[in-house]
Amino acid sequence: MSAITLLPGDLRIPERRSEPLGLAPDADRRRPLWAQGRVEVLGRPSIGIVGTRRPSPHGAAAARRIAVEVARSGWCVVSGLALGIDEVAHLAAVEAGGETIAVLPSPAPLGLRHGARRLAEQIKKVGLLLSDRPVGTPPAAWSFAARNHLLAALCDGLIVVEAPEGSGALITAESASGLGLPVAVVSAPYGAERAEGGLRWLQRAQELSLRHIEERSPVLISGEADLRAWLAVCALSVHGHFGDSAGTPHAVEGAADVSVSGLQHQILQKLDAAGADGLVEGDLGDLTADLPGALVAALTLLSMHGMIEQRGGRWRRVLGAVLRSRP
Repeated sequence: MSAITLLPGDLRIPERRSEPLGLAPDADRRRPLWAQGRVEVLGRPSIGIVGTRRPSPHGAAAARRIAVEVARSGWCVVSGLALGIDEVAHLAAVEAGGETIAVLPSPAPLGLRHGARRLAEQIKKVGLLLSDRPVGTPPAAWSFAARNHLLAALCDGLIVVEAPEGSGALITAESASGLGLPVAVVSAPYGAERAEGGLRWLQRAQELSLRHIEERSPVLISGEADLRAWLAVCALSVHGHFGDSAGTPHAVEGAADVSVSGLQHQILQKLDAAGADGLVEGDLGDLTADLPGALVAALTLLSMHGMIEQRGGRWRRVLGAVLRSRP
């Protein structure tokens, strides 16, 4: 099956996806999207399910139950086709008769990890393989972080299942939060080390939500009742019933229109105050003293969007990238 190229303004991309994907008609995206499968699933209400590559039995079972419930409730399941939670979520969605989108660090076949080709073929029949890298380009280290942001931009809500510190799942959660999406973290047994990063991120995000009224606070889900209630919130969000209650996001004037809030916004404020001298990473440590992984994720996303850069070990704002409020 040949790759399909999706350019800015493509009518197959729903309007609510165009801006987060950088594919609005007036966007200046560096490259298009490449897809294989059923492009129409881009228009479906979608829930992202992400987590560690090495889940505990509890985490794998939780991901499977959640993906089945999400798929049977009419949502498309979005994940990254990595080992562990991603693979469990995709397979559960397929077996439940649902639709699923796999977001790759580069197009197939190079973007497929070893052993994923059979599942990828199943996904193409009911959903989509998607990447923002050129066909034939192998994955690079930075392309996985870019993949995580792309994954968030395809969702109407995101669920984190067992995410350790510094994991790609937390980069995805930070990106989803910045886009104003509902985010949920799955509860874990006491002492579950593989889930510590996600639970600490949740705690930090909730604390930020109390101080910044524009933030929609992430939630902890512990069972099917919690999941169904959270999916109802996502459904309201899809249909625009929140209006402006989620507050006014911030954006950067520059090559792209990028929403930032919460931790990312705090980082930009500190770098603005520092001016040309910039700051080393340790100068920003007080923002996430109890969750260093969140700082790394936020810096990665801001750098990807061209808002900040690191030179000589110091982070600085990119000249000309001005923070403004979106009307």
